[in-house]
Amino acid sequence: MKCSSLVLGVLATLAAAQTPSPYTDVKSGITFNTLQHSSGIFFGLALTANATGHTDFIATIGGKVGSFRKTAQYASPAVATGAFTQTTIANGTYVNSTHWTYTFLCSKCIQTDSTTFKPTDTAPSLGFAFNPTAPAQKTNPASSVSKHTTQGQAVFDLSKAKSANFEVWKGYAVPKVATGLAG
Repeated sequence: MKCSSLVLGVLATLAAAQTPSPYTDVKSGITFNTLQHSSGIFFGLALTANATGHTDFIATIGGKVGSFRKTAQYASPAVATGAFTQTTIANGTYVNSTHWTYTFLCSKCIQTDSTTFKPTDTAPSLGFAFNPTAPAQKTNPASSVSKHTTQGQAVFDLSKAKSANFEVWKGYAVPKVATGLAG
Protein backbone atom coordinates (compact mmCIF):
# COMPACT_ATOMS: atom_id res chain seq x y z
CA MET A 1 0.00 0.00 0.00
CA LYS A 2 1.20 3.50 -0.65
CA CYS A 3 -0.33 6.76 0.57
CA SER A 4 -3.27 4.78 1.84
CA SER A 5 -0.98 3.12 4.33
CA LEU A 6 -0.40 6.55 5.80
CA VAL A 7 -3.77 8.20 5.57
CA LEU A 8 -6.38 6.27 3.69
CA GLY A 9 -6.61 3.41 6.17
CA VAL A 10 -9.62 5.20 7.63
CA LEU A 11 -11.61 5.74 4.46
CA ALA A 12 -14.97 4.14 3.94
CA THR A 13 -16.30 1.79 1.29
CA LEU A 14 -15.05 3.61 -1.78
CA ALA A 15 -15.56 1.54 -4.91
CA ALA A 16 -12.45 1.05 -7.02
CA ALA A 17 -14.48 1.68 -10.17
CA GLN A 18 -15.23 5.25 -9.12
CA THR A 19 -13.19 8.03 -10.65
CA PRO A 20 -11.98 11.05 -8.66
CA SER A 21 -13.32 14.40 -9.83
CA PRO A 22 -12.94 18.09 -8.88
CA TYR A 23 -14.46 19.22 -5.58
CA THR A 24 -14.08 22.68 -4.01
CA ASP A 25 -14.48 22.84 -0.24
CA VAL A 26 -16.97 25.59 0.60
CA LYS A 27 -15.16 26.76 3.76
CA SER A 28 -11.50 26.78 2.65
CA GLY A 29 -12.00 27.35 -1.10
CA ILE A 30 -9.45 24.61 -1.84
CA THR A 31 -10.14 22.55 -4.95
CA PHE A 32 -9.26 18.86 -4.70
CA ASN A 33 -9.29 15.90 -7.07
CA THR A 34 -11.68 13.90 -4.90
CA LEU A 35 -12.97 10.37 -4.71
CA GLN A 36 -16.54 10.61 -3.36
CA HIS A 37 -18.55 7.61 -2.23
CA SER A 38 -22.36 7.58 -2.21
CA SER A 39 -22.24 7.36 1.60
CA GLY A 40 -20.69 10.85 1.70
CA ILE A 41 -17.19 9.66 2.64
CA PHE A 42 -14.48 11.28 0.51
CA PHE A 43 -10.74 11.68 0.01
CA GLY A 44 -9.17 14.45 -2.07
CA LEU A 45 -5.72 15.66 -3.10
CA ALA A 46 -4.42 19.09 -4.12
CA LEU A 47 -0.94 19.64 -5.57
CA THR A 48 1.13 22.53 -6.81
CA ALA A 49 0.84 23.29 -10.52
CA ASN A 50 4.59 22.74 -10.89
CA ALA A 51 5.17 19.49 -9.00
CA THR A 52 8.83 19.18 -10.03
CA GLY A 53 10.88 18.91 -6.87
CA HIS A 54 7.90 19.45 -4.57
CA THR A 55 7.23 17.00 -1.75
CA ASP A 56 4.00 18.42 -0.29
CA PHE A 57 0.33 17.84 -0.94
CA ILE A 58 -2.90 18.96 0.69
CA ALA A 59 -5.47 16.30 1.47
CA THR A 60 -9.03 16.32 2.70
CA ILE A 61 -10.98 13.38 4.09
CA GLY A 62 -14.35 12.85 5.65
CA GLY A 63 -13.23 11.31 8.92
CA LYS A 64 -11.74 11.71 12.38
CA VAL A 65 -8.11 10.89 11.69
CA GLY A 66 -5.09 12.44 13.30
CA SER A 67 -2.27 10.05 12.58
CA PHE A 68 -0.38 8.50 9.72
CA ARG A 69 -0.42 4.71 9.52
CA LYS A 70 1.67 2.34 7.46
CA THR A 71 1.67 -1.43 7.26
CA ALA A 72 2.82 -4.14 4.92
CA GLN A 73 1.01 -6.90 6.80
CA TYR A 74 -2.45 -7.77 8.03
CA ALA A 75 -2.33 -6.20 11.48
CA SER A 76 -3.28 -2.99 13.24
CA PRO A 77 -1.08 -0.50 11.41
CA ALA A 78 1.50 1.27 13.52
CA VAL A 79 1.85 5.03 13.46
CA ALA A 80 4.20 5.81 10.59
CA THR A 81 7.45 7.58 11.28
CA GLY A 82 9.65 9.63 8.99
CA ALA A 83 10.56 13.14 7.95
CA PHE A 84 7.00 14.03 6.91
CA THR A 85 4.64 16.21 8.93
CA GLN A 86 0.90 16.71 9.04
CA THR A 87 -0.46 20.21 9.75
CA THR A 88 -4.19 20.87 10.06
CA ILE A 89 -5.78 23.47 7.80
CA ALA A 90 -8.25 24.99 10.24
CA ASN A 91 -10.58 26.64 7.71
CA GLY A 92 -10.98 23.27 5.97
CA THR A 93 -11.56 21.27 9.16
CA TYR A 94 -15.09 21.38 10.55
CA VAL A 95 -18.30 19.59 11.42
CA ASN A 96 -21.69 20.76 10.19
CA SER A 97 -25.19 19.28 9.99
CA THR A 98 -24.37 17.04 7.00
CA HIS A 99 -20.74 15.95 7.35
CA TRP A 100 -17.31 16.46 8.90
CA THR A 101 -14.17 17.40 7.04
CA TYR A 102 -10.51 17.14 8.02
CA THR A 103 -8.08 18.99 5.75
CA PHE A 104 -4.31 19.03 6.21
CA LEU A 105 -1.00 19.84 4.61
CA CYS A 106 1.23 16.79 4.28
CA SER A 107 4.80 18.13 4.12
CA LYS A 108 7.59 15.97 2.72
CA CYS A 109 5.02 13.27 1.91
CA ILE A 110 5.75 12.83 -1.79
CA GLN A 111 8.82 10.59 -1.77
CA THR A 112 10.85 8.51 -4.19
CA ASP A 113 10.54 5.43 -1.95
CA SER A 114 7.33 3.50 -1.35
CA THR A 115 6.03 5.81 1.40
CA THR A 116 3.55 7.55 -0.93
CA PHE A 117 3.54 8.25 -4.63
CA LYS A 118 6.63 9.54 -6.44
CA PRO A 119 7.03 13.13 -7.67
CA THR A 120 7.06 11.78 -11.24
CA ASP A 121 3.86 9.71 -10.87
CA THR A 122 0.93 10.86 -12.99
CA ALA A 123 -1.77 8.38 -11.95
CA PRO A 124 -0.88 6.47 -8.78
CA SER A 125 -3.19 3.78 -7.49
CA LEU A 126 -3.95 4.57 -3.86
CA GLY A 127 -5.23 1.80 -1.63
CA PHE A 128 -7.76 2.29 1.14
CA ALA A 129 -9.29 0.29 3.93
CA PHE A 130 -12.22 0.97 6.22
CA ASN A 131 -13.67 -0.33 9.44
CA PRO A 132 -16.70 1.45 10.92
CA THR A 133 -15.60 0.53 14.46
CA ALA A 134 -13.95 3.41 16.32
CA PRO A 135 -10.34 3.08 17.50
CA ALA A 136 -9.83 1.66 21.00
CA GLN A 137 -8.87 5.12 22.33
CA LYS A 138 -10.59 7.76 20.18
CA THR A 139 -8.37 10.64 21.32
CA ASN A 140 -5.07 8.75 20.98
CA PRO A 141 -3.60 8.94 17.44
CA ALA A 142 -1.54 5.80 18.14
CA SER A 143 -4.53 3.76 19.34
CA SER A 144 -4.97 0.34 17.78
CA VAL A 145 -7.60 -0.04 15.09
CA SER A 146 -9.65 -3.11 14.22
CA LYS A 147 -9.24 -5.09 11.03
CA HIS A 148 -10.91 -3.39 8.08
CA THR A 149 -14.17 -4.66 6.64
CA THR A 150 -13.74 -3.09 3.19
CA GLN A 151 -10.73 -2.32 1.04
CA GLY A 152 -9.88 -1.31 -2.50
CA GLN A 153 -7.84 0.94 -4.75
CA ALA A 154 -8.53 4.11 -6.69
CA VAL A 155 -6.43 5.66 -9.46
CA PHE A 156 -5.88 9.41 -9.05
CA ASP A 157 -5.11 11.52 -12.13
CA LEU A 158 -2.67 13.90 -10.43
CA SER A 159 -2.91 16.44 -13.28
CA LYS A 160 -6.45 17.14 -12.06
CA ALA A 161 -5.14 17.77 -8.52
CA LYS A 162 -2.71 20.53 -9.59
CA SER A 163 -3.47 24.20 -8.98
CA ALA A 164 -1.68 27.53 -9.28
CA ASN A 165 -3.36 28.40 -5.93
CA PHE A 166 -1.49 25.68 -4.02
CA GLU A 167 0.96 28.03 -2.28
CA VAL A 168 -1.93 30.20 -1.04
CA TRP A 169 -3.75 27.12 0.26
CA LYS A 170 -0.53 25.80 1.80
CA GLY A 171 -0.33 29.05 3.78
CA TYR A 172 -3.60 28.09 5.53
CA ALA A 173 -1.71 25.34 7.41
CA VAL A 174 -0.50 26.96 10.59
CA PRO A 175 0.99 24.82 13.36
CA LYS A 176 -0.61 25.18 16.77
CA VAL A 177 1.34 27.48 19.05
CA ALA A 178 1.48 26.77 22.77
CA THR A 179 -0.02 29.59 24.79
CA GLY A 180 0.20 30.27 28.48
CA LEU A 181 0.90 32.85 31.07
CA ALA A 182 4.47 33.92 31.69
CA GLY A 183 5.31 33.69 35.28
